Amino acid sequence: MADREGTTADDREGMTADGRVRETTAGRYRASKARRPGTAAPATEAGGSRTVRHAVIAMVLIGLGAFTVVGAATVFAAESIAKRTALAEAARSAQLMGNVIFKPVMPRLIRGDRTAWAQLDEAVRARVSEAGVVRVKVWNRQGVVLYSNEHHAIGMSFPLNDDVRKTIDQHASWADLSDLSDEENITEPHGDSRLVEVYVPLDLASGERLALEVYSTDERVATARGELMETLVPFSILALLLLLLAQLPVSVQLLRRVSQADAERSRLLSKALTASERERRAIARDLHDGVVQDLAGVGYALAAVRADLPPGTSAAAGGMLDRISEVLRGAVGSLRTLMVDIYPPDLTEDGLPQAVELLAERLRREGITVTTTVDVRAALGPDLAAAAYRCARECVTNILKHAEAGRASIDVTGGQDRLLVVVTDDGKGPGTALGSTGHLGLQLIRDTASELGGEVTVAERAGGGTEVRTVLAVRT
Repeated sequence: MADREGTTADDREGMTADGRVRETTAGRYRASKARRPGTAAPATEAGGSRTVRHAVIAMVLIGLGAFTVVGAATVFAAESIAKRTALAEAARSAQLMGNVIFKPVMPRLIRGDRTAWAQLDEAVRARVSEAGVVRVKVWNRQGVVLYSNEHHAIGMSFPLNDDVRKTIDQHASWADLSDLSDEENITEPHGDSRLVEVYVPLDLASGERLALEVYSTDERVATARGELMETLVPFSILALLLLLLAQLPVSVQLLRRVSQADAERSRLLSKALTASERERRAIARDLHDGVVQDLAGVGYALAAVRADLPPGTSAAAGGMLDRISEVLRGAVGSLRTLMVDIYPPDLTEDGLPQAVELLAERLRREGITVTTTVDVRAALGPDLAAAAYRCARECVTNILKHAEAGRASIDVTGGQDRLLVVVTDDGKGPGTALGSTGHLGLQLIRDTASELGGEVTVAERAGGGTEVRTVLAVRT
């Protein structure tokens, strides 16, 4: 009884730690009881439904984007195909006109036969009414207009442009859309229109080669474009729509399976964490109620033996008992620290100040003066609070192992958007202990901060010592 009473009086810190553990366990137990089986499932299912719904919406938006891109590409392709088709048809028509109408008559017209001129005028007028021909010109190599259905242009001379030169010199036929901006078109009444311009070579029996230039309306291009737009664009859009509709059920089913697998993984992870927490709690309880109490009892028993030593006992025996008592007290302190590491105190907003104070006590037991500040003005989730505690704990461990400090501070402050953990000391400075990228403990808190959208910086204080600043994002 005396030993137990002594333990109760002097082992106050251990009882306080035990009280916190029991209080935390009871609080978590009540929280777990409040979440009866089945209450978490709807939330998980709702989250999975939201995931699938968001994915389907994303697919639909991507489909609309694909429709827009395919539609624009199809319109561009239709216009290109229509233009090539219409220009090729205009080139064939002009070639036929040159071979059938102009080639037989041009030798007579060059000799000054007026009937040849009238014959060409009549043939061209027929082509104007049938094929939409607007202007016809025949050029020689010197850039002289030998014939034009615009009579006042006949005999006019212009610098030979590249189109006429290529037609005559290279025997090349070609067609394109023209805005009639060339110098030889100054007499044209269609200067503001876009016409189909065709050049074909005329090889006369005399060996002379001329160039036939034919301008016609772009009605062929517009007609071909309209026909392709009516067939190609709807077909492309419909094919893409059918593909999307065919893939949508399969995609939704796959998304649901992925969502269910993710929910199952989260459930199993939660179970594993719960089991791990239960085991850690059991180990901490066994340590406190067993080994720690027994060692504390032995320590106080040794103190009683030391006090009851008979007079005349050698000083060596008393010193030996004192050293044994000191070793036992150190062992009890180490076990208590281990208990807190195995199963830390409540890390909610209410329990975080107590957890920080426990870390400060570890430093104080080593003769280090410590100040603490915990001022958090935001609701912290368990992950964020645990991350802040682990960062502070790692810094305290480094101070004990490496810093040789006399003073230290632990400050945990936060608002609505971030949580700041700053641990300082007046020791040796970062050096290789905290400054090295290979330092495992520091790398762990850096990884933890990075996962939570934050960062860790280590700096040497101006007055000597180290400052470790951890910034964690508060996610509401």
